[in-house]
Amino acid sequence: METVVVTAERINEYAGLHPGQVEVMGLEDIQQRNILSVEEVLNNMAGVDVQKSSGTGSRISIRGSAKGGGALLVLINGRPMNSSQYGGVELSTIPIDIVETITVFKPPVPVWLGPGGSDGAICIVTRNSATGWDETKKSVTRIRGAAGSYGRVESGVSQRIQNEQGATMIVAEGMHRDGKQINSDGNSGSLAANWDKQLGDGMPTVEFGIRYYGSRYGSPGPVDNPTPDARQSYRKASVDGRMKGFRGDGGEYSYSLYGDYIDLEDDSQSGMISTLENTKAGFKAENSWMSDDWNLRINGIVEREDVDHTLSGQHHRLTGGLGAQTDRILDDLVMTMGLRGDYTTDFDINPGASWGLNYEMADRWTVKLGAGYSVNIPTFGQLYQPSHGSIDQARGNPDLEEENIWSFDTAIKYQQDKSRQLQLSFFRSDTKDSIVYQRGEDLIYRPLNANRSWRHGVEVTAKYETELGITADADIIIQDSEIEDTDKELPYTPRIKVKLTLFYVLEGLGTKLETTLRYRSKQYSEAENIEAQNIDDYVTTDLKATQPFAIKSVAVEWFVTIQNLFDVDYHIHYGYPDDGFRLLTGLNMTF
Repeated sequence: METVVVTAERINEYAGLHPGQVEVMGLEDIQQRNILSVEEVLNNMAGVDVQKSSGTGSRISIRGSAKGGGALLVLINGRPMNSSQYGGVELSTIPIDIVETITVFKPPVPVWLGPGGSDGAICIVTRNSATGWDETKKSVTRIRGAAGSYGRVESGVSQRIQNEQGATMIVAEGMHRDGKQINSDGNSGSLAANWDKQLGDGMPTVEFGIRYYGSRYGSPGPVDNPTPDARQSYRKASVDGRMKGFRGDGGEYSYSLYGDYIDLEDDSQSGMISTLENTKAGFKAENSWMSDDWNLRINGIVEREDVDHTLSGQHHRLTGGLGAQTDRILDDLVMTMGLRGDYTTDFDINPGASWGLNYEMADRWTVKLGAGYSVNIPTFGQLYQPSHGSIDQARGNPDLEEENIWSFDTAIKYQQDKSRQLQLSFFRSDTKDSIVYQRGEDLIYRPLNANRSWRHGVEVTAKYETELGITADADIIIQDSEIEDTDKELPYTPRIKVKLTLFYVLEGLGTKLETTLRYRSKQYSEAENIEAQNIDDYVTTDLKATQPFAIKSVAVEWFVTIQNLFDVDYHIHYGYPDDGFRLLTGLNMTF
């Protein structure tokens, strides 16, 4: 069996070998389907849904869960992007043009990825000099412009230059929207640059990257507690440096230094102005040794975060952790086991473990088993004061305890080829001291620990390409959940979620047509399951058409995207209605 290396070039191979449930989308699919953002990539992956908030951040759901906080691990080139203040990640800070692959690990997540990840992990790999090059060109420039409903205007430009044994890429983007709801307008802009170079034959490769993102937007609040004058400004700057290479036969290493700086200003409805500064610096080392029948991965991480918030004061968190995972490969059987330990200055030592088995029991049939244990540390936003959504809507709870989560997964997969496959997965998670939110009579959300909660269900994923060339992707999740203290359902955990996508390329014209149908059953917005504050079930339909053509040597794509085709009235979060039918059209030009 060929040695498996977890890089952009071989991530599909690893996904097939890994005992857990892994979804991958690479550069070819991103460009083929004219996907314009990281959020859109994730929304097109089986079992993953992203609901954009009115301001900063998104609610990301993997396999029907949407706990938020630090339960979802997000990595870029192996280093964590999560903030101890927010837990989650502002995905808009990552321009789509720098992305090579996005891989989603459904729980239980292998511990070698890092601490956290009880609800899953998202691994983003950026483009480098080794990937996606037309050898006849030394540079490639891409320009995008688009306009659409509710005053939305966006543009972007990127240039990629091939250097000797390396490459440089620069990306700039900007967006304005008026929004449908009062005070839902916003402006944002980003700038990113990546540089990499191999130092010589047999020598390591050095990478350096910077990213900046800034936005100013309204914070409208829910319909029953509107904040028509509340505003937020958000700025984030990131610096990354990495050295990677090979050691001997089958050895590989990667050492990363990184830092983030977040600055936020919150103008509340009451007129109070609060500010937040969040700085993070970290170092991560990864080493692996691989052979035909054994793989070993060892990693270590050290991070320090400091937060200075007008309302909650100064807080800091120092984190250090070590993890190891070994894989045993025996013909049709792969077994994996991992252990890690992580220390934080405010929650001491927390262990993690993962185990998995992948067995090809017959031609085209595979069985996968997995189990894992992880600890979810409360974020500073949960403990003290959220900065997201403004003080008008939420508070913290300094008495929160960490969550302890056991995850289990069993799957059987039939794969005729890459375009025809079917998988049935059974999953369960059990959480001690689960962090849930209650909404008080003052309409303010506050977190608390429930004694125990659980969630289990079944996921069916299917892919089929007809003889006519129509590709159909389906994902169905049926689940149940309970907070044992109250016999209530977990918030934002619908019993049924369905996603169906059809994709077709018109022969001769090359026109790409795509439609996606989504269904979510009723769900609750808080732990008490108050009927007056539930989110009703809904069905939405999206359409996309892309027509490629050329103007001399310039490759051009004209695209039209329609979201919520039938103008369905539903809420993305309780009290936050969707904007309804909206259209976006524009051009991509590459030369």
